[in-house]
Amino acid sequence: MSNPFYLQEVPVDAPFCNREKELKELQSYAEGGANVVLFSPRRYGKTSLVKRIQKKLADKGAVTIFADFFSVASVDDVAMRLAKAVFAVTHSKDPLWKKALKTIRSFRPVLKPDLGGGISLSVEPSSAGRSGLILLEETMDSVADFINTIHCSVHIALDEFQEIVILKESLQVEAAMRTRVQQKQASYFFIGSRRRILLGIFNERQRPFFQSAINYPLKTLPVDELVEFIAEQFTKNKRKCNQDIARQLVSLVGCHPYYSQKVAFFVYELSGKVTVEAIRQGIEKLILSEKPVFEATLQPLSPHQRLLLQALAKEPTQKLLASDYIRNHRLGSVGGVQHSARLVADLDLIEKDEETGSWRVVDPVFAMWLRKQTEERV
Repeated sequence: MSNPFYLQEVPVDAPFCNREKELKELQSYAEGGANVVLFSPRRYGKTSLVKRIQKKLADKGAVTIFADFFSVASVDDVAMRLAKAVFAVTHSKDPLWKKALKTIRSFRPVLKPDLGGGISLSVEPSSAGRSGLILLEETMDSVADFINTIHCSVHIALDEFQEIVILKESLQVEAAMRTRVQQKQASYFFIGSRRRILLGIFNERQRPFFQSAINYPLKTLPVDELVEFIAEQFTKNKRKCNQDIARQLVSLVGCHPYYSQKVAFFVYELSGKVTVEAIRQGIEKLILSEKPVFEATLQPLSPHQRLLLQALAKEPTQKLLASDYIRNHRLGSVGGVQHSARLVADLDLIEKDEETGSWRVVDPVFAMWLRKQTEERV
């Protein structure tokens, strides 16, 4: 039987753990025309969740548009991704496709056969004379014209929306987009994993998007539901797994949605029965598989920022600026810790736990890897 656990985005028709409350609430917000800021640490399942919601909306006759802004490079790139998202959702629906071709004036679609026997879609500017903010404004106006011509509800999801802040024209981009979003032609979901930056866009008084959307945090999965889901997926696929063992598995990765699935994937491949030893080996495979990601995360950081991450991985603390903590972890000065903590928090690598008040590394497996690196050097 095929492995029931997923290493990539969970398909909309695959088994999905819990999130019933979130699915219901977010679908209701979308149908009510509300704009939502959906935020969580990386790989909590935001994209899978939104695509399930969009599938439910599409089944009811809505047009759903999904654009990913990850690593967006320029204002032109923002505009291109918006236009491409419209063409991508309409190209197989002839009436909508014709309307998109007529109304999206700033770009034209380019369809080519791909090596898999399908069709690849890209876009190119309709005119060489427009770029930057003018191109973005024209594209968003074109999207508004498209929405007005189709006479049905529209939902637009903008993934990793906070990436626009890296652009030198970011405030102008925010202003241009806010002006058009507030016209209420569609419901927008603004999705992101760099939470401080994303929430800054929508909650800082001087920013164009201030108080224009509902803040919606996506939490970790409830322990009992995740344990039951993991155990059930093993059992349904001919692998023995009791709930105590499943609880050990999810606890080791802090009930993290992605890591729980990934460890379970490795354990499924290792053994016909889920055992403590199989889980230990699965964790080792998980850490090894994530090593390139973690190394790339550390690479651009300063030595002091790395030291701070190592300290918090080893010892989360409520008193980050306490002299004993700084001395014990050789962190130098209070000012240096404050500076590094602010920068690393903006990268969403550390956070202050709402319940305990302790500063900690956000990613539990990253913290595990950092501790392992320290132990190996001793």
